[in-house]
Amino acid sequence: MLKQQKRISTYVIVKVSGSSTERFLNLCRHRGIKFWNITANEDGFVGSITRTDFFKLKDIRSKTGMKIRILQRKGIRFLLFKYRKHYSFAIGIILACIILKLCSVYIWDIAFEGNVAYTDSVLLKQLKDISVTPGLMIKDINCDYIESILRSKYNNITWVSAEIRGTRLIIHIKENDSTVTEVENSTDGRDIVATENGVVTSIITRNGTPLVKVGDTVEKGQMLVSGVVPVHNDSGDTIGKYYVSSDADIYINTTLPYTDKLEKEYEYKNYTGRKTKYFIIGFAQNNFEIGFMPVKYNEEDIVTDTNVWKLTDSFYLPIVTGYKDVLEYETQLKEYTKEEAEQLLIKKFNKYIIDLSENKVQILSNSVTINEESASYLMNGNIEVNMPAYEYAQLTDTLQLTEINNK
Repeated sequence: MLKQQKRISTYVIVKVSGSSTERFLNLCRHRGIKFWNITANEDGFVGSITRTDFFKLKDIRSKTGMKIRILQRKGIRFLLFKYRKHYSFAIGIILACIILKLCSVYIWDIAFEGNVAYTDSVLLKQLKDISVTPGLMIKDINCDYIESILRSKYNNITWVSAEIRGTRLIIHIKENDSTVTEVENSTDGRDIVATENGVVTSIITRNGTPLVKVGDTVEKGQMLVSGVVPVHNDSGDTIGKYYVSSDADIYINTTLPYTDKLEKEYEYKNYTGRKTKYFIIGFAQNNFEIGFMPVKYNEEDIVTDTNVWKLTDSFYLPIVTGYKDVLEYETQLKEYTKEEAEQLLIKKFNKYIIDLSENKVQILSNSVTINEESASYLMNGNIEVNMPAYEYAQLTDTLQLTEINNK
């Protein structure tokens, strides 16, 4: 019954009351008249019935003495009948349906999800270079091609999935957030070398020959895991070798230097309070600005706030409205006080610490100071960390075979 209801576009909700409810329903069932969404009450029930079946109830009503009252009329047919004398309203509905149908075959919004290193504007510019822009017909969009282009143009993007929802193109992106520098795997293998001076605190080797152990002091550029794997005989002699792509997780205690400089003088925008406001209206990527007595300022900032119209989260329309404010300002030279400079430098330092922590770096301690110079404030010092300080490198074969049987 529920499946039938979804296919019905015109129906009525009625209240049936009287003392012969059971007989009334039996007669309806015998004649193929169907109700749905039935709710019983004290003297009958409330239910939904098609417009066609409703007109078949007259004879049954007479036989059972039940009273039938229409509570609601549902469907486009009833709506058009209600406004049958308002021709402009009917024409407007028809035109709106035609416009929506035409709009539904185009993409009117492009959204990105998961991108951090690359901003929306950068990715949109790349899509524009391959002629993928709002206003493009859906049938002309090749999602596989978009995915391959983004993967080939940006090395940090490891996974891309493009999909079309309604009139919206959504591109899901996963970036490589690893701090380890990769090199392309080759049949000749690869090594792992240190990127910092320090002491090894952890090493887990999955592939290759480890050359250091926990507690060893290493230098930047030193080989930590070799892609050359020796082959030994029963006596322990090296009789051969083969190459692999080394793979390991290696953590090193090291010291990172930190330096940041802040000039005492800086330019300050002093807004005068004068501004010009524009109303923006656009259709199909063509925007128009309407302003009252626009004025050109010597120094100005532009603040734009626009909104793309949409019917649902996935059905965007080619209509844009919003405002643009042009704000006048005068550039002035100001000087940071010592307290202001310290607050700014500490804020930047704390952000740097957070960024390190988000990249698998454990902060052990830090020792930084702020010193005032003639024209600036200087923050410098050291940060003790435990971090994955290694990278992959082209294989270097230094293994000398001391004994090869029968060769």
